[in-house]
Amino acid sequence: MFVVAVVWPPILRTCRIASCLRGNTRETAKGIAQIDGGVIVGVFAGWDDVSFHGSSQIPTPNLDAMAADGVILNSYYIQQACTPSRAAFMTGRYPMRIGMQGFAIDVAEAWGLPSNLRIMPQYLKDLGYETHLIGKWNLGYYTKSLTPMFRGFDSFYGYYNGEQDYYTHSITYENHTGLDFWSNTDPVWSVNGTYSTTLYTERAQHIIANRDKTKVRRTNVPSIQVSGFKHAEIIHVDSQVHKTAPNISFARRMVDAMDQSVGEVFEALSAAGTLQNTVVAFSSDNGGAPFGAHATRSFNWPLRGAKGALWEGATRSAAFVWSPLLHSRRRVSHQLMHITDWLPTLYSIGGGNVKSLGKLDGFDMWRYLSQGSRSPRLEMLYNYDEWIVHASALRFSQYKLVLDNFSLYNERYRTAGGKRPWNDLDKLLAQSKAAKVLRNFYRKSQLNFPSGWRESATLQCGRWTPRSFSGNDTVFLFDIVADPCELNNLADSLPEVVVFLKKRIETYAAAAVPPLHTPKDPAAFPENHNGTWAPWLDSPLGP
Repeated sequence: MFVVAVVWPPILRTCRIASCLRGNTRETAKGIAQIDGGVIVGVFAGWDDVSFHGSSQIPTPNLDAMAADGVILNSYYIQQACTPSRAAFMTGRYPMRIGMQGFAIDVAEAWGLPSNLRIMPQYLKDLGYETHLIGKWNLGYYTKSLTPMFRGFDSFYGYYNGEQDYYTHSITYENHTGLDFWSNTDPVWSVNGTYSTTLYTERAQHIIANRDKTKVRRTNVPSIQVSGFKHAEIIHVDSQVHKTAPNISFARRMVDAMDQSVGEVFEALSAAGTLQNTVVAFSSDNGGAPFGAHATRSFNWPLRGAKGALWEGATRSAAFVWSPLLHSRRRVSHQLMHITDWLPTLYSIGGGNVKSLGKLDGFDMWRYLSQGSRSPRLEMLYNYDEWIVHASALRFSQYKLVLDNFSLYNERYRTAGGKRPWNDLDKLLAQSKAAKVLRNFYRKSQLNFPSGWRESATLQCGRWTPRSFSGNDTVFLFDIVADPCELNNLADSLPEVVVFLKKRIETYAAAAVPPLHTPKDPAAFPENHNGTWAPWLDSPLGP
């Protein structure tokens, strides 16, 4: 998905790091000790695009090292598309409550995350943090008040929309082409020809290395991402990448570049001396899109579905958390977690009282992530949208109900492009920048991870799972714990469960706001704004 976040709050510290590492954390009134720093890293990647899930395509050794040393989140969920996920992340609310449950915001569309909502950087500034956003925004830009510099960020380096060419940093809609790359509120023309991930990594490194140690700081960098595959052949890729069909190969090169970037940012944190105070969380903001106009050539195998749908492949994200402050590490967690949980969790570990955030759909998960205790989540709404895609889904305990009139992307798309050796993944991990950082951090010559850790994080659909799935159905019920690949529709055999979950969805439906989508406005076209996709209205529309 979308974020690298770096936090330095020395004034707010309530526990000594040595004490925290021993597990003797002094707890605040909220029950959680505040920490000195945090990092969140995210990408657009499918479930099968990381080798800590046993990817057969391209190794991700830096991610693997951090995942194996931290907590792999195997029941962590996001929204089905970019804008809904980002809205959920920033607000801690389900997108259907705020009109953000549909498609991603596109160029020239006059809608965005409502300006009356407070979002994560604003809450963190209340705690004394600096906030910096690097990379993709995709939460609206039609008026300046919706853009990052007016939503609580102290600086912004990136682009407003959802997709762009990562070398020219331009976007083309029909015959309208314009730049979408900004430093704060000024267009950046001078970086044409430099790959976006390189730019974002350098910016993150600069911020980390040149931080003001007297100030509290948080840096959000939604930058180390894979989205589309234009010009990806220019990116350097090590020889371990299996050469396949061109589009597949390009996407894998982008994943490789992302993984290298994560390692470089991790090195920068180590060099700055902040690693002992850092929390790293890795996530995506939607599942992989193997095919179609907006394809990333990312795959979610063995899960069903793709970006834009409500199947597991679109909503279940490859994710992990790494931190020396975790009491229980080097494990795979199957505890239920949702992207709305990040706001209360980060606010809590940043020193805030979660109760002051008001009523949220997210939970403060730090205690449960750290200690490995049972998640406070019993229920999770995948989405409710009866206006655009006419699909809704909800999970309660182990059961998932999907109501889908069109059943989009309902197949299981096997990862394409051939295979590569599996027996060198551990060697590549050991040679990675992240592994080197960890060895230096722990002052050990080698890292000893649990035997079979990668296999423990690899989903198995089960050879003996009954197959009862028809794309022609409109009501689907799965035991998602026993059947994560959604092979066996239980709707006919468990009608009472279907009725119960439908009533739960109806409860959410009563609070749903219609999507805020608008048609494209020609006044936004770049020829009217000096060749840029820039804000074009003076004030927000609506109430």
